[in-house]
This record gives sequence, structure tokens and C-alpha cells, in this order.
Amino acid sequence: MTDEVLYRDFRGDGTLVLVLPQRVVSDDERGLLTWRPIGTTGLFRRTADGRDRRAVPFRERDTVAWRLAPLTWTGRHVLHLFRPGRAHSVWWMFTPEFELDRWYVNLEAAPARWSDGPGAPAGVDTFDHALDIVVPPDRAWRWKDEGEYVERIGHPAYWNAEQAAGIRAEGERVAADVEARRFPFDGTWLDFRPDPSWPVPQLPPSGWDRPRVHSSL
Repeated sequence: MTDEVLYRDFRGDGTLVLVLPQRVVSDDERGLLTWRPIGTTGLFRRTADGRDRRAVPFRERDTVAWRLAPLTWTGRHVLHLFRPGRAHSVWWMFTPEFELDRWYVNLEAAPARWSDGPGAPAGVDTFDHALDIVVPPDRAWRWKDEGEYVERIGHPAYWNAEQAAGIRAEGERVAADVEARRFPFDGTWLDFRPDPSWPVPQLPPSGWDRPRVHSSL
């Protein structure tokens, strides 16, 4: 098992949006569990003049020049579970003092894993579905970014109406698990603490920009 993987998010047209290195914690039938501490550095898509995408109206984004810019992860440590065959991942977001701030459900394409061989980069590729679920410790969950999810319906780089319905249905299945306190919302890994000897994950000098791999599921 490799020590680190690259978490890579793409648009539907294959444009790389985000790449972050993450430490592998475990890899079993529950999924690939990874660790992203505060201070992890990667790359994130911004306008050529440095603006965040949210500063650009959606219908104008295809008329703007973009680039990948340096990103430093701040605010919360993240324990990140990629679930095989499931169109979402789950984040345990811990405060710097390791108290659970929230679970964050990122609705996205099922994870597609890849490896370029021993000593070379490995990673998980996905396609963010915009719609997310925020789950505080009391499990009173709520939708997040519903507007972004809706405005993308019909755009060729995102999803059509039928696919949009599937995205929301996936979220509703996860919400049912939250309400029933089923895994992974049953208290699993709330006592997780990283090994103090682990270095902060580092972006490799090459291999991070390879073409997207698609899930076979």
C-alpha cells in the first residue's frame, strides 16, 4: 500500500480542478481512508487574475482564462473516506484540537483509483457533483450548494436532468444513513489521531497532471 495518494477533482470535460496529496490511513472493504492535515499544499483552479470561481457568475466562466494556482489547506484537519462504488465521499472535519466539527458529504462520481507503479504517484480521481451535505455532531444534516448544483443542469461539462436526479437520490440515501446513525455516521473514527511522525503530504513534482481515470462502476 502506498503511503500517499493524490485526490484529484475534474470537470466533466476532463479539466483538472483540484489536486491534493493525502496520507493513506487504511484500505479495506469500507473504502480508502486518507488523511489531509492543516498545512497540506496542492493546486486549485482559479482565474488567471487570481479570483476564486465563486467570484465569477456561472454563465461567464467559459469566457474567462483559468489556471491552477497554489493552495494551502487551512481551518480543519480532514479524514477522508472514498467509498468503493458510491457516488460520494465522506470527510470527518476536525478542529485543530481534534474535536469533530462536522461530517461533510461530498457528492461526486464514484472514485477511480490509479497507480503509476512502485515509487511513482498514485491517486483517486473523481468529478464533483456540487451538491453536498453538512452533518454537524448532532446529525441535524442540511444540503449545501443546491444553487450550484441546479445551475449546472444542462451544461455539457456537468450533468443533464436525469443525471441530476441521480445525484440528489444519492444524497438522499446518505441522509437516510445519517438519520439512522449507520456507518460512517455511527461514531466510527471519531477517536482517530494521526501518527505524530507522519509528515505533511507533499505534491510530487510530476505525475499529478496525468489524464483523468474514470471509474468502471
